[in-house]
This record gives sequence, structure tokens and C-alpha cells, in this order.
Amino acid sequence: MNNPESDMTPAAVDSAPPSLPTQSRRHDLDALRAVAMLLGIALHAGLSFMPGLWPVQDSRQNDVFGILFSAVHGFRMPLFFVLSGFFTAMLWRKRGLRALIGHRFKRIFLPLMLFMVTVIPFQIWVIINVSRTAPAKPENRKTASHIAGPDIWSAVRSGDTNALHRHRADGADMNAKDPQWGSTPIAIAAVYGRTNAVEWLIANGADANARNKDGGTALHGAAFLGHPGIVDLLLRAGADFNARNQRGETPMDSMAAPWGVTRFVAGLIQIKVDQKTVEAGRAECAELLRKNGAKIAPSPAATDAGAKRDSGPLLGIMMALMLVPVFHHLWFLWFLCWLVAAFALYAVIADRMKWITPPRWLIASPVNLLWLVPLTIIPQSMMGKMMPVFGPDTSLGILPVPQVLIYYAIFFGFGVLYYDCKDEEGRLGKRWYISLPLALLIVFPIGLEFTTGGLGFRGRVTDASMYRPISVFMQVVFAWTMSFGFMGLFRAVLRRESQTMRYLSDSSYWLYVAHLPLIFFAQSVVRDWPLPAVVKFGLVCVVVSGFLLLTYQLFVRYTWLGTLMNGPRKRPEKSSAT
Repeated sequence: MNNPESDMTPAAVDSAPPSLPTQSRRHDLDALRAVAMLLGIALHAGLSFMPGLWPVQDSRQNDVFGILFSAVHGFRMPLFFVLSGFFTAMLWRKRGLRALIGHRFKRIFLPLMLFMVTVIPFQIWVIINVSRTAPAKPENRKTASHIAGPDIWSAVRSGDTNALHRHRADGADMNAKDPQWGSTPIAIAAVYGRTNAVEWLIANGADANARNKDGGTALHGAAFLGHPGIVDLLLRAGADFNARNQRGETPMDSMAAPWGVTRFVAGLIQIKVDQKTVEAGRAECAELLRKNGAKIAPSPAATDAGAKRDSGPLLGIMMALMLVPVFHHLWFLWFLCWLVAAFALYAVIADRMKWITPPRWLIASPVNLLWLVPLTIIPQSMMGKMMPVFGPDTSLGILPVPQVLIYYAIFFGFGVLYYDCKDEEGRLGKRWYISLPLALLIVFPIGLEFTTGGLGFRGRVTDASMYRPISVFMQVVFAWTMSFGFMGLFRAVLRRESQTMRYLSDSSYWLYVAHLPLIFFAQSVVRDWPLPAVVKFGLVCVVVSGFLLLTYQLFVRYTWLGTLMNGPRKRPEKSSAT
């Protein structure tokens, strides 16, 4: 993001560890960090051309974008956190811990707080407005006009089946997830107790087993708030009573939630609940689930009694703090705040222990994969249970999801160690011309197949019990191999300073922070254009990036905002005519 040396002055060098010689400026890693940010713009620009959670769904879908998304998502943020760890260690070694903390407070925490009250509200406004006019699939479109009135998720909340008829006539996806909570229409109708909407959705093609963002189904929601009539409808429609959400809970388990947790969650989605009514409804739901073969969970009363002795609503609050999206695409800045805090503790311990440098062979040679891969497999194995996505999970809440934070902490920590091992000759990633093709042409296709089954050969290779272990292993190998390969490539081709890349490095912070609302808007403009998906994708990328570069030059680079993000920049002096 910002250059850690950009605002360095001799007076700022306080208590820097004197025993480790500093390295020369790494122009290659500056440029690579900018590319990692800019790849995020391309990644988001392509999401409208593949079916999924994205609020804007283009009329021209193309499966290639799903493959590109998986490839970029599989390594981009791991690479970014390796670089962040490297530059964090550089700043600490050159300027000391106090200066590091002050720098990160000014360049990361303060901008994050500013953008949380400016960019994110604007982004949410754009999402809500473009989502209301989600396009039909091309083969089902009957008219060029879009739906007026409430979106499909609002319609199911109110049980408005007339609005649902209009959405279906315009080709709306009956299983589309709402942009705020990631819930399907049938799950929303179930948790709100809209029996008529559930009946209508089942009759019109909605999947009774469709997964929400948290991995739960409509049956989880109906059982959680005690709606036996809806539970019966869902079971008769083939709902899986053994389905587990990302916390490993079945619908029967969800009914064991303490009343404090139930009331808190219901309050978040603005549903009024009565304890006696909910508990009576849960009892009926439990009987229906039991008749269908579900195992009996602990009774809500017994669980609630234990909760009163223990945490009460604390568990529900903690889960909400983890799962409710707050930071959206700025989550990585919040993660950096946590990781810098952890690094400060490491720095204090390292100073007291006189820790200088790790063995270079352990960090900068291929031997590193022998300990990095097993270490990273641990958090990676805890991710991807909600849906088969190649790459790490994302954590958007105030409390980071533990396995996601640990995952990125491993990459960040490696970057710290890499700086300290003083790889002046560039041993890490030196064989990039081998590792990059290997990762892209062998590791990635195998990993993607064993994650999603999209290529169709995993069943001929091994039995289903091995899909998950192979998928996790390949995802981890891909993330590390691509990260090292790109670091080697950029060292080979961009070792010398480039003014163009310096400019892109500075501007990439602003471009990434501000791009997403404009991406949504641009996608909503072009989604019905009769052009190939690749052409529309290119237009979105070029127009949005060009506009943001212009705003950076005119309104950010030399202003207080640019100083806040990147440190002060001096306008070039105009040469006078002689």
C-alpha cells in the first residue's frame, strides 16, 4: 500500500534495533504490492459475469471468469500479507517500534475509520439500489424493463407473493443471496415465518437446501425461531435435516440456542420474539425432525440454564461481531491493525532475546515449504466448509474469524522473517520460471477440481473421502508457490526503480479503497449491453481505474487525504522558460 520509507526522516529513527544492517530499497516488492491491490479491482470487476453472491449479475455469463476468480483469489491476499509483513519488519528495523506503531496508526487505522463513514455507506447505498434491478437470465428475459418495487428479499420478508410473481416473470434467481446478509429468499421467508412465501418459493423452483453465507439452510432458520409449519413444508420438499452450517450445527442443534442468543439474533434482523412461543414452536419442530430421523439435541431449557451460568448472550454477541459484515472490502486494513499489534509483542520479545536473523536456508530456499505448508494446512482445513470455494475465507466482522486471522498471520509472519534473513541475492523465488507454470498449470487445476469438481475427473482418481484433504493441500501449495514465484519474477524484471510503478504503488491504495462502489455502478450500466462478457469486463476495468487515477491526481495525491494515506507528496515545480 503506502511506501514505509516515504516519510522517513533522521529525527524519526528512535530506538531502531542497531544490530541488523538495513537492506536497500525493494522497488520490486513495492511494485508487486501495487499489482496485488490492482488485481483486486480486476477480480471484483469480473464477478458480475459469473453466477454467485455478487449483487450485479450480468446478462452475459462466462465460466472463464469463475476460473480466473479462483486463480487470483487463491494467492492475491496471501501474497499481500507476505509483503505487508516484510515492510512492517523493514520499518521496525529502520525506525523502531514506536515509529512503526505511529506510522501504521496514521496510514492504516485513521484512513480505515475515515473510509468506514464515507466509502462504505456509499457502497451499501449502491448495492441496495443496483440489487433491486437484478437482471434476468438471458433465456428467460421477456422484456427490457426491470422490476419496480421491492427486491425479492424484501418481498419474502413481507410475504408479498404478488411481488414474487413479478420477480419470477422477469427471470429473477429464486436462490439468489441477499447482498447484506448472504441469505436466500427461502431462508429469509423461513426465519420470518412467512409460510405463504415458503410455499410459493418451493412451488416455483427454490432449492429447499440452498445455503446461506453462513452455511445454514432455511431449515436452520425455521427451527431456530420455532416455526413448525414451515419445518414441515421444508421437510416434505426434501430439506436435509442433517445439513450443517459453518459452525457445524444441524437444524436440531440450532434449537438449543440459549434464549439470550435467540433474542439477540432476532433483534439484529428486527424480528419480535416471545420466549414461550418460540420454545413451544421449537418443541413441535423437534418432534417433526425426530420423526424424520434427526438426532435429539439438548433441550433449549437445559442449554439456557447452562448459558445463564456461563455467558448468556455473550456467545450470540461474539458470533454477531464475527459474522455481521462491517468492513466489507476494507477487512484487510482491519486485519493489519490486529497483526501490527501482534507484531509489536513479537518485536519487544525479539529485542529482549537479541533475535537478529533466522537461518537463510530455512526461509529463502525451497526447504521453507516443508514447514510452511503443514503449518498453513491447519487454518486452511478449517475454511471452505460453507461452500466449495478455492482459496481462503474472508472475515468482514469486527472480530476476525480465528482461522482466517491465523491463516493470514502465517503469511504476514513469514514476510517478517524474510526481511530479517537478508536475502540480498534473491534466492526466494529464483526459479520463478518453473514455479509459476507449475502452480498455474498443475497445482491449480488439481486443487480446483478437488475443491469444486468442476472439471469432472476427481471421481476417477480417488474416492470422496480424499477430496477435502487433497483440496486443502493443493490450495496451500498454490498460495505459497504463486507468492514466491511472483516475488522472484518481480525481482528479475523490476529490480530498478520505475517512476511509473512508483506512481502506481502510491495510487493503488486509493484505487483499491474507492473502487468497489464504482465497480457496482459500472457493472449495473453495462449488464444488459449486447457485448461479449470479456469486452464489458475490460470496459469496466479501464473506465473505473482511469476515473480513479484522475481523482487521485486531482483530489488526493497532493491533498490532506493523500498525506494521510501515503505521506506528503510535493508537486513537481513547473520549469520556467529561459
